[in-house]
Amino acid sequence: MWRWLTQHFPRLSMSVRRHPLRAGVIVVVVLACVVALIIVVPPLVSRPPCGPGMSASGDACVGVDLASGPIAKGEPAEMGALEADIKANNDIRTSDGQPSQDYISIVLLLNFSPIAGIDTQSYSDIYSDVDGAITAAWRANHTAAVQGSLPKVKLFLGNMGSQYAHWSDAVDQIAANAAANHITSVIGLGESTDATRAAAARIVDRAHLPVIGATVTGDTMNFYPGSTRRDNGFFRVSPTNTDTVAVATRYIASIQRDQTHVAIVQDNVPGDDYNQTLATAADNDMPAAHQFPFTSPATLPAGIKRSQELIQQFSFLDQNICSVAPTVIYFAGRGADLGPFVQTWTQAGTPCANGQLTIITGDDGGSAIDDPALHQAVRAGITVLFTAVATADQWGPCPAPGVQLSPDQASYDTFQAAFTGQPDVCTHLRVTADDGAAPLSFGLPDLRSGDAILTQDAGFAAITAARRADRAADTGDGGLVVRDPYSQVGLIEEMRCTNAVQGASGLIQFSQNPANYGNPIAKPVPVVQINADGTTRTLSAVPGADSAVTC
Repeated sequence: MWRWLTQHFPRLSMSVRRHPLRAGVIVVVVLACVVALIIVVPPLVSRPPCGPGMSASGDACVGVDLASGPIAKGEPAEMGALEADIKANNDIRTSDGQPSQDYISIVLLLNFSPIAGIDTQSYSDIYSDVDGAITAAWRANHTAAVQGSLPKVKLFLGNMGSQYAHWSDAVDQIAANAAANHITSVIGLGESTDATRAAAARIVDRAHLPVIGATVTGDTMNFYPGSTRRDNGFFRVSPTNTDTVAVATRYIASIQRDQTHVAIVQDNVPGDDYNQTLATAADNDMPAAHQFPFTSPATLPAGIKRSQELIQQFSFLDQNICSVAPTVIYFAGRGADLGPFVQTWTQAGTPCANGQLTIITGDDGGSAIDDPALHQAVRAGITVLFTAVATADQWGPCPAPGVQLSPDQASYDTFQAAFTGQPDVCTHLRVTADDGAAPLSFGLPDLRSGDAILTQDAGFAAITAARRADRAADTGDGGLVVRDPYSQVGLIEEMRCTNAVQGASGLIQFSQNPANYGNPIAKPVPVVQINADGTTRTLSAVPGADSAVTC
């Protein structure tokens, strides 16, 4: 260190000889500054530049991204491109070029800084959610698809951080910035966990905003955490786990009538509403099936990936499963864990691995579509299915020439045309912007999991409620008059029967049964097969357990 100092500061050596005491003080000060730089600068450099509405947490920003800037350090270029698309959408101007104050905003709340090997969702999983939300905003701003085209709609991304650990920070930021940024509702939420359920309840209670879940299927998401008290500000456009398991059970019965040849592999990790309610529904609907529990890691030691921990568990579990010689396995766990499960089944020398086997799981199985381990298992002869929240081909083929499209199929085809910027499948018509705005250009593969379809529908429901509230309170001056976003809850409740909203996944209409408050009714549940090349095929699409509900 002394050599470095004298090389870079040559007068220091001369000063030592002339003024040794003063030079000693200088050296101490310089060394202190160097140490401070070593300690302080790296953390500052590693943190992303968080914009308004956000605060730094490790390598990510949590909160609501009001500036539509980067959320995490080193995030993929595709994420940056989506943020740029959102920023361009949010640049709403008046006729004289000034920023418009006549707009409403919705927040897509998810984990936008997933960590590979830790989180059960990846960046590739969340792209389709963002695509769907952007499509909802684009159609609302540039076409008459959602209650006209006014007031205009801004879209913000809300980040709860890895494993949703900073959900409370994100909610507090949304609440603090709601009034100034005309936020009228929160959509999305991502996975059905205790954290996302707590976030939904706090948004309703503290921010006084309605919440519309897109792909949250856990049965208890519409209740307060640790309580049977209903959350009257929470809605969802996806079917529940009870619905999806009912459909899976009917499908399993069509290929294996004897439930004693069915195994239920269920994740018992605490705090995951998706796994728990999926397993409960499967146990209830298939009482003669054999149950094989495992516990996925809630936390992991440094350097250990989730799949490594699970492969060890599954190696032992597979031996026990073989003892009942199943032909069907219902996997009540996360889609991210399906790859490690089938990998151990096919590669660990399991005695019954060569027999014909069908594995079916819930909607989170859509996150395993691109898993190489799953593709290898399919090539080895395993059939892998999941009950999706929506699919591109759930309405079947186009009708014969001259036969009118059903409202559901017509609505989906219009959505797909807007989503891709290409002609729709059946009528070959394009969706063009009324104001000449550039079309969207998202790819068809982003529709495989169904998340983009459901997120667009959640956005449609949120924007519909906000615009209806605006018109109901209009005083005639043409300005934005939505004052209390929570008043929209009543309007969302009224989305039943004649007030239903036509979405890309079917009619958006909510149950009138208090026991199912906030849940949709008569939602189709497609059974989807995953192929070895990552493509998918819908085998059937039938209504879930609530199909008997009528208006």
